[in-house]
Amino acid sequence: MPSDRIPARAILFICVIFLALVIVHLWWSAEVDEPAAPDQQGPRLSSIRIVEGDRVVDLEAEPPAAEGSPQEVLEASLELLGTGSTNERRATAIQLAYMANDPEEHDRLAALEPGLRSRVEEGLLIGLRSQDAAVAGGCARALIGWWRIAQSAAADQHFRQGLAAYEAQQYDTALSVFRNVEELGGAAPPDLFRMKAEALLKRSQPELALAECARALEAEPMHFAAYYVQATAYAQTAQAEDAVASLDKALAVYPGFTEARRLRSALVPAPEGGAP
Repeated sequence: MPSDRIPARAILFICVIFLALVIVHLWWSAEVDEPAAPDQQGPRLSSIRIVEGDRVVDLEAEPPAAEGSPQEVLEASLELLGTGSTNERRATAIQLAYMANDPEEHDRLAALEPGLRSRVEEGLLIGLRSQDAAVAGGCARALIGWWRIAQSAAADQHFRQGLAAYEAQQYDTALSVFRNVEELGGAAPPDLFRMKAEALLKRSQPELALAECARALEAEPMHFAAYYVQATAYAQTAQAEDAVASLDKALAVYPGFTEARRLRSALVPAPEGGAP
């Protein structure tokens, strides 16, 4: 009577075939799920909708792609920001904001020659005064990122850790990490002091926040966000006139600064029956 047992060689053959099928399946899945190559075109900026205060601005076009070194990209971007069409200026402002707030770009941006750094800041400050909300808002975000660039990788990493702690509402931790940035030596980025002031306000320490705002404005006199935090600290200490003066300085730099306008309206209500 023949044996019902399957020969060992047949079992081995079946196992080999099974493993081969598994390997082919995994290889095929990796091919299908492989992310797009870096040089492939990503999502178009035309898909972005910008909300600035109560206004919504749709971006309908993007500028020609700038290629080359960071210096060449920035030079081309500044040209478009100053002389491009409305949609080109909108897209360029957003691209500059992305670039300035990308930690992977910080080392290269920190190494730019001082003359170009000054031209970039000047161009962004001019863009802040644009009546187009998308251009002004993009330049505002770009400047905040620009003022966060540290001169060393260690300081940059600590600053980002402090920002993450602040966003997680861990204000004591954020302050501790921000202080570590200063202890590393070198010139601290101007927005470091503004963020320290923000964290101090969350701890109900407006007097200490005012001191940090003064340091931020000494490092960067055009820091519109530091003026806003300063105004908030003044308001918390019942110094309404000083708060309004700080808000006026913020709005002189960034006329479309929605939060500053709202705080000013709350501090200086319009007369009954009068215009605001």
